[in-house]
Order: sequence, then C-alpha cells, then structure tokens
Amino acid sequence: MRIGRQSGMSLVELLIGLAIGLVIIGIALTSLQVSQFISTTVNESTTLLQDANTALRIIGTQIRQTESVALNLQPALGANIDIAALRPVMFEPVLNADEPAVVVEKAISAVSAPNVSKSVGSALQIQYENFVESLLSDATSPSWDSALRDCLGQNKSNRSLSSIMTSTFFLREGNLMCTGVAGTPQPLIANVKDFAIRLLREIPAELSGGEPQFQYATPASLNANAAQWQSVSAVEICLELEAPAMKAPDVGVEYQPCNGQTKSKGSKLIVLAKQLFHIRSHGK
Repeated sequence: MRIGRQSGMSLVELLIGLAIGLVIIGIALTSLQVSQFISTTVNESTTLLQDANTALRIIGTQIRQTESVALNLQPALGANIDIAALRPVMFEPVLNADEPAVVVEKAISAVSAPNVSKSVGSALQIQYENFVESLLSDATSPSWDSALRDCLGQNKSNRSLSSIMTSTFFLREGNLMCTGVAGTPQPLIANVKDFAIRLLREIPAELSGGEPQFQYATPASLNANAAQWQSVSAVEICLELEAPAMKAPDVGVEYQPCNGQTKSKGSKLIVLAKQLFHIRSHGK
C-alpha cells in the first residue's frame, strides 16, 4: 500500500503566522494600556472632584453662618399678645426662655485672614455666635443646647460649649487644614496645590456717590485696614488640586490657576474648583 506524501508548514508560512500573532498581541496590549490609563484618569479626577466638593461644602457652610444670630420664633412679649401669628420674629444674641427677647444691634461675627504658623498663602477665619436653642433629644425631654458645628463637627472647647464658633482654613504641606473651637488643626483634604481667597466688598451708596457698588479685594489689602473687613459681603474660594502620581501626555494644554495667570498643564492631572459664597444677612 502506497502512503501519500505529507508536508507541514514552510518556514515562510510559520514566520508570517508568528508576525500576525505578534501584531495582534501588540494591539491587545496597547488597548489594555489605554483602557487602564482612561480608568485611572477617571478615578483620579473623580476623587479630586469629590475632595474639592467636600472642602467647598464645609467652607461654604461656615461662611453662610457668618453674621447669623439666634432667631426666636416665640419671644416672651407679655400676655397681651395671644395670637401666635401676631408675634414678631426677634433676633437676640442668646436665646433665653425666662426673659423677653432683645433686638440685636450688632451680631457677634467676623471674617478675617490671620497669620497661621507653617501655612502657605492666606488663611481664612470664620467666626459667629454659638447660640443655644431648645432641642428635642427625645419625645419627653427637650434640652437647651447648640445645633451649630465648626468645620470639624465640634462645638465645645475643653468640654464646655464655646460662645463663639471659630473655623480657620489654611494650606499646609499640600493639605487643606482646619482649626475648630478645640484648637487642634486637622486635614480636610489632601493633594491641594493652591488655596486662594478673594473678598467681595460692598461700597455703600453714600461712599460710592450713587448706587451701592461691589469690588473684589485680597486678604492682604483688607488687613492693611481692618475696618474694611466689616464691608465684606461674600467670599470667593478657589482650590487647585493635583493628582500626586497620575501622568498624562503633554499635549500643550493651558489652563488658568487660582491667580488667573495662564500656564501650561504639562503632564499633570489638575482639577480647579471655584465658588462664591455670600455671607448670611442678619437684617442690617
């Protein structure tokens, strides 16, 4: 019986097949690297955005509380006023259930930029009255306490209720720090490259010669004349965050950091967050 001739792949066919396989593997590896880079970029940018939003929410809460005072919906004005709807809303420095409410001439409040040791740039300090109110701890035993909290969720210093709520924000070693009423600074978020502050001042009509006007000012310019801090009506916060290890291709993209001067982004992953917070009015 005659067996037919058998032959395998030639050397040329083997090399062609190997080359095609290497091309396919290269494409697959490139696609995997691109996918990993995109996933890492999205995760890093999302984390930076979440950190920025967290910091702005904490700072904004404190700024909006500035110049607020206690609101007493049921002031003790005597027995002649029987209808609750006729009772006026009263502002008072400290709520007191045993005495009539007293209208406040000036709230206990302050916005300032103090010098903080080992900090970078300007600091922002927020102060307002820490008043008590009737809080319902359970259905049968209301208590007089404060529902207000500083930037770290505290309202007591040395286990005693602080009369003034203070929160001081500043930048130190890439961390946005805050010092509350307890006096111990703690980091709020990390990877912060810049923390910038601008103040919006209200110029009264009698000084502007017409309608009230607004102008931006820096903390340094207001510290030169401390009385100008009383005219601050809003605070603009700018945060620049940078991913510590993430590198992206340098495609020549430019951006405007907090100082407003255009610069090249390079290979850095940067998130810029800016927001204007108006100080709560207290009827002045």
